[in-house]
Amino acid sequence: MSWPAERMARRAVRALGAVVVLAVTISLLPGTEAHAATDCRATSGKGKIGASQGSDILTMSDADLASLLDRVTGAGMWSVRVDVDWTRVEPTEGQRDWSSIDRVMNAVTARGLCPLALVTYAPDWAAEHPAASGGYFAPKDPERFAGFAAEAARRYGSQVSEWEVWNEPNTVNYFQPKPDPRRYGLLLAATYRAIKAVDPDSTVLSGGLAPAEDNGRDIAPLTFLRGLYAAGANRYFDAFAIHPYTYPALPDDPATRKWSTAQRMWDMRRVMVDGGDAAKSMWITECGAPTGTGPRAVSDATQAKTLEMILAMAANTPWLGPAFVYSMRDSGSDAGEIEQNFGVLRRDFTPKPAYDVVRQYGEAR
Repeated sequence: MSWPAERMARRAVRALGAVVVLAVTISLLPGTEAHAATDCRATSGKGKIGASQGSDILTMSDADLASLLDRVTGAGMWSVRVDVDWTRVEPTEGQRDWSSIDRVMNAVTARGLCPLALVTYAPDWAAEHPAASGGYFAPKDPERFAGFAAEAARRYGSQVSEWEVWNEPNTVNYFQPKPDPRRYGLLLAATYRAIKAVDPDSTVLSGGLAPAEDNGRDIAPLTFLRGLYAAGANRYFDAFAIHPYTYPALPDDPATRKWSTAQRMWDMRRVMVDGGDAAKSMWITECGAPTGTGPRAVSDATQAKTLEMILAMAANTPWLGPAFVYSMRDSGSDAGEIEQNFGVLRRDFTPKPAYDVVRQYGEAR
């Protein structure tokens, strides 16, 4: 179906602006190679592999950031998921500092990569329970959060066309005081409208759902998705996002089906189709497994096999969109701490076997 003429014209203007910005940025970065223009409007997972490094991408040194992005492009990857974190931009009300995000966005787009902007979290002053510690609280006012997202869309409009709203809202750690699909749906709706008011042609994703069971604290992704549809919130995402972690098991282990997000994706797809959203895709905005010595860590070989299975699903399932590998590089050097060892690269940037798997599935650049 062809787009209306006015939408095509608006896209053309944005594309021209992006080319100008990219050319200027590259000219200011000695040693940075120009890449062919990248189509950032992904509709399927075929050849579309992204990197989701996590929040530490915002605090890396310039040298480490350059090395990371060199490995991203070297693996033929298409996109980098970048945290647009309100807690970092505006920790004190009225005092905004975008510099850490600007730096990463400029570095990503200078290499011809497409940013997936994860707009997320609320600073203490805007959260449900100010000054609370341990986890992330939902914002008191969804419209206030949406206003932040709109400003981000204006700021990065020439660089970003894909937005994800919040991270793992089905878990208590990331949506305190407790996850609630109706409440998250209100946040999603406000943010969707705000971003679309700035850029009607952008793609807005729901927040990636984590593996969980209905245990009174967290909400299983399938249950959460049903709640979004019951609340009518499916009108406010262009694609649905999921985090199909299964570690320490492999994605096809039948013993894990009760909680395995990877195996329940087909059930979630059925909810989408039954809800009239067969045309919408499901994006994998995080996938992977931690190595190291932690109790739920896996071997290097199992990490590689896990990613091979998930990336094959994304490449061969028509309704799956791009898959983002979490993460590119280990975020720390403590082998016993799971969160520090998701990288397909070690801390010193040497590759684990999983990096070769990613490179095999990456789109040739």
